[in-house]
Amino acid sequence: MRSKVYTPVQRRRAAFAGRCGVLLAGIAAAIIPAARVRAHDQGGNLGTGASATDYYEISCFDDGAGAPGSLEIRIRDASPGSLPHVSAQVQRGLSLASVSDTITADIVPSPSIHSNEGAGVYNVLVDKSGPGAKFYQLTYHCWTGPDGTGVHTGSALVTRQSQ
Repeated sequence: MRSKVYTPVQRRRAAFAGRCGVLLAGIAAAIIPAARVRAHDQGGNLGTGASATDYYEISCFDDGAGAPGSLEIRIRDASPGSLPHVSAQVQRGLSLASVSDTITADIVPSPSIHSNEGAGVYNVLVDKSGPGAKFYQLTYHCWTGPDGTGVHTGSALVTRQSQ
């Protein structure tokens, strides 16, 4: 079997491609912290009715990383157009928090909100500010510390209502 002979131009292109791959991997590692890579996303859509609401139960549990201290959620409006705005609420015990994504069809989600109620089941609602179909992405994480600090720990989502 004969080995392939490369021209000087082909060798330079191959070397450049290899350096670019290493550079891109390094940039990705620097930009994406390892503790935050384990995202949990739930995509959904809300029908045209003004009162359409999706309801989820998110359980936080110790998966070996430690006992949960908080649930973090954020919402991203993935619909083209403007109104209505998409919101998410998280409730457990006497704790209730809400957040909205007021910029539609961009890649930036709402700010994160936290509920510091430890291990157990959290109720999460996704709704909108008026009539019109909407698409969204709900991101959730359970953490061992308060306000989304500490180590990422176990979570599970169950859909209870999809409108």
